[in-house]
Amino acid sequence: MTRVLLFTLLLVAVQPIFAQGTVVTDAKLPPDSIELKRNDPSVTSTPWQLPKPGDPLYDAEKEGQIRRENKATAEGNSHPVCVFERGVFKGYQTLSWGKLGERPAKEMNDAFTPNAKLPLDAVQPSDGAQPEREGYFPSRLKTRPANVPPDCIAVKAFHRGKLIGWTFMPEQSVALLHQPK
Repeated sequence: MTRVLLFTLLLVAVQPIFAQGTVVTDAKLPPDSIELKRNDPSVTSTPWQLPKPGDPLYDAEKEGQIRRENKATAEGNSHPVCVFERGVFKGYQTLSWGKLGERPAKEMNDAFTPNAKLPLDAVQPSDGAQPEREGYFPSRLKTRPANVPPDCIAVKAFHRGKLIGWTFMPEQSVALLHQPK
């Protein structure tokens, strides 16, 4: 049961953020906003209206985070944004971008086994897993790939006692894998 929960958490956490297609920013949009379907006509007469307190999708914490990070010096390769689709506010996402030639992280579908004896920056795919070495990075990366969510950390993966490489996993999932039984 624990393995299924961990596997599900891992799959949800590493899904591509914008699998819907091209992301567009435009001078017509509010600051820190993107439009997902640039060529589709707007479905409202007043497109790109930011949500207000009381609106169903309004999130004061996300709005504050957008303002704080917009004022901060641009570091890293991600930024929270308001997402619009065909002119209608759809919610909040983290927009990530990569450097030219940067290898994106591959989505891993391996099941992991809890092991409290491993170092905190290491995980162990289950014995029955058939991990693909090419999906793992050969060494720890200095920067996070653009397609990796900010709540993921770099961890070493050991399979049957041998290092197979580095990957990124949600910090909470890694912590669950290190809890004593």
